[in-house]
Amino acid sequence: MADLGRSRDPAPEMPRIEEQFKQSFSIWRIELPREAVEHRRRGKIVEAGWTIWFLFGADDDGEFLDYYSSHRMTSDSHVRIYADGRVVGLESLWELRPTSDDPAENARLEDEFWEHNERVAKMLEAKGFGLRGDEHGSAMVRRRLLESRESNRRLSRLAESADD
Repeated sequence: MADLGRSRDPAPEMPRIEEQFKQSFSIWRIELPREAVEHRRRGKIVEAGWTIWFLFGADDDGEFLDYYSSHRMTSDSHVRIYADGRVVGLESLWELRPTSDDPAENARLEDEFWEHNERVAKMLEAKGFGLRGDEHGSAMVRRRLLESRESNRRLSRLAESADD
């Protein structure tokens, strides 16, 4: 079981975590806030079109940083970086789904897509990576479109009524 949250006392530096994170966002010159690393505080970075939620924790494999990143020009990413520099991909929202000419198979594929996204959206919310209204606009729209079938339908109806 992972321990998620923050430490009260300053903790040792996490150079490999910081370097891996920095490398992922080097083009945009985005880095983890120093104080967040020092005190293992969760946070959010809204910069250069990105919204990046992050938190520190520990499990049987050691200390880690989890982050979920969203940008309108790429797929969302959910990543765990361990203190030893190891990077593990975690589940993120799916943007696309396979389709089929067979109506029954297509319905099954659509159900699978929404079941996955609804489960991941709940997990992100439980982790503290939910929307709070201070995210980049594209991150909010993307999340609302992908988090649930009902949310997607509501937004689609709004878009259709705006076209009328």
